[in-house]
Amino acid sequence: MTAIEGMEGYSPDGIFLGFDPGGASKFGVALLDAGRLTAATVDTVDDAMAWARGACGDREPIAAGVDTLLHWATSKSGVRPCDLELRSRYPNSKNSIMAPNSLFGAMAIGGVALALRLREQWPHLLLNETHPKVFSHALGFRYDPKSAGSVRAAIEWFDGKRPCAHRMQGEHQFDAALSAWATELGVTANWPCIIGDNANLLYPAGRVSYLWPTTDHIVSIIG
Repeated sequence: MTAIEGMEGYSPDGIFLGFDPGGASKFGVALLDAGRLTAATVDTVDDAMAWARGACGDREPIAAGVDTLLHWATSKSGVRPCDLELRSRYPNSKNSIMAPNSLFGAMAIGGVALALRLREQWPHLLLNETHPKVFSHALGFRYDPKSAGSVRAAIEWFDGKRPCAHRMQGEHQFDAALSAWATELGVTANWPCIIGDNANLLYPAGRVSYLWPTTDHIVSIIG
């Protein structure tokens, strides 16, 4: 499956949402629309949905990138083909690609709850799984979310790659913005989907994508 499967007739110009599901004051939300970035930090799935509806207004977003598990596997520890592929491609980041069954509920359960609400609001919305920390590593930039200085450097790095009028604050807004940007790039450049075709995969919110850049895509982004 590619970025544009099921999206025939959609224009690449439009709204892309990004989310970094978490707990109170740790739920990042972002919107990219041409040269405009809007980002915030909220507390709950309901808050995130209210923010997204308000930010989109009467326009329907093209896609949403969500830093969570948008599809599950019934294999040992819930490990999916995409997890194995990313661990193989980025061995220095393999500790960030944890077994799904070991993840915290705010990210795993809250993320799927958000996906279900997004599909209720916009039934044709493309849902795209993201992994912003591994994505930034793939582009040659790594940051420490526990260091305020490192997060500020990450925001400066993002602004150099995707200039926007709005400056985000903190790691959760950064991860949400990076999720929106990766989804925007994946759709417009038609990145391949790394989900795979396995019989043991489940899709609680319906079919989704996990768009990931090839080496050529990464080179074009880095410039």
